[in-house]
Amino acid sequence: MSASALLRSARRSRGLSQRALAAASRDHQPTISALEKGEHDPGVAHLGRLLAAAGHRLAVLPTASRPVSEAAIDVESALRAGDERAAFREAIELSDDLAREHGAIRVALTATPPPPVGDARFDALLAAIAEHYLRAEHLTEPNWLLHDTRILPTRWYVDELPAARKRALATTPPSFIRRGVIIAASELASV
Repeated sequence: MSASALLRSARRSRGLSQRALAAASRDHQPTISALEKGEHDPGVAHLGRLLAAAGHRLAVLPTASRPVSEAAIDVESALRAGDERAAFREAIELSDDLAREHGAIRVALTATPPPPVGDARFDALLAAIAEHYLRAEHLTEPNWLLHDTRILPTRWYVDELPAARKRALATTPPSFIRRGVIIAASELASV
């Protein structure tokens, strides 16, 4: 994850504006804007100070897998471009990443609340993926998963073909059903 994406994700996960982060970090809002746009690359100390002001900590994990917060940024970018298929592929890549990891690494990859992606369906999908893999190993779920904000009021059948709905409903994992996302279990991995 780039420094710009990391800073933006941390700030947005706490619901902070750039101005609020600037005040908390005793920095300037234009500096934060430039960093988030990737116009400047902060040093580790500067980035660590900004993340601390947003209530986060810079850490290194022994994995190349993406955290949920980074996947959310990629999903949001695809949705802004009007490409739902690309957004869905990003979500499935997250599923692949979490399936590959176990234990503390899986927990760490889900710890930071992902920023909203601009589509409640995909917010629920990302939460369902994280919940599914954590529950598979009986791991602790982060607080952001415990809130009902990422649960759809009506079911979303990811596969819109009527013939596929019955099969999808029969094989949808419990975490997905709970969040209103109906997807066949076989769809949770890349081909």
